[in-house]
Amino acid sequence: MSLQVGYRQRTALLFHLPAMIILTAITMVPLIYNIRISFFGFTLTQSGSRDVFVGLDNYVRLFTDHEYWNSMWVTARFVVCSTLLQLVLGTVLALIIHYYGGRLHRILTSGIMIPMLVAPLVVGLMFSFTLNPQFGLYSFLVDVFHLGLSKTPLSSGGTALAVLILTDVWEWTPFMMLMTLAALRSVPMEPYEAAILDGAGRILIFRKITIPFIRPVVSVSIILRAIEAFKVFDKPFILTGGGPGNSTEVIDMFTYREAFVNYNFSYAAALCVVLFILLLCAGILYWRLVIRRQEDD
Repeated sequence: MSLQVGYRQRTALLFHLPAMIILTAITMVPLIYNIRISFFGFTLTQSGSRDVFVGLDNYVRLFTDHEYWNSMWVTARFVVCSTLLQLVLGTVLALIIHYYGGRLHRILTSGIMIPMLVAPLVVGLMFSFTLNPQFGLYSFLVDVFHLGLSKTPLSSGGTALAVLILTDVWEWTPFMMLMTLAALRSVPMEPYEAAILDGAGRILIFRKITIPFIRPVVSVSIILRAIEAFKVFDKPFILTGGGPGNSTEVIDMFTYREAFVNYNFSYAAALCVVLFILLLCAGILYWRLVIRRQEDD
């Protein structure tokens, strides 16, 4: 029996090995090349700079670059606000569908998931057309209902960032809802029945039973969405282009500008390496402090 199991495992490994090799090569080869050129002074504005070794100069420049720190601050605000709003709204929608959806829960779930199925580039274009001050739906509603709102919300740094956050929330709240809904449906009924027999109220049941059961899934959903939000590029690029000024220039847009506008490829590579390390460390730290602690409890 053990020989048969070992044969099956080896066969499965052989079938998966080509895909593993291809995916590893696609991932690791660009990463290694990116790390390598980050130690050089490769820029298209200087001939022969590809072979000029500069050591840690790009990394030193990075830590003294005010525009870099501004983009990191913008990205951090975007990630925190969008992830928290998605968590709250997704949890509320999941609770409503789970407890009050009834026979319509499949239709409601499918309808709410539609924004998540739209490509981020298309989402950016949709909101760009909606917020257009000349023919957009937003300016039309402001005029019709005489709202005391600016017809050009993308012209101000604060409101432009808020629009980007709301755009991301509109697109990815269904993901948080879907994950929370799946967690709610996996909760066993026995603890609820025992709590009801003991006379516990709905709020106490939610705090002591529902939240502990869905917390692991929600925790994983948070880290997945936070990492993806940290890499946002499409919507800021389409809606604001990083403006006004650099008030909505997230880290990926700053890296794009350094690589494909200023042609500082080595400096852009250093930015990518630092971002990779930061996300890796943040993921490990979150796993140890939140998810691992939940598993131990």
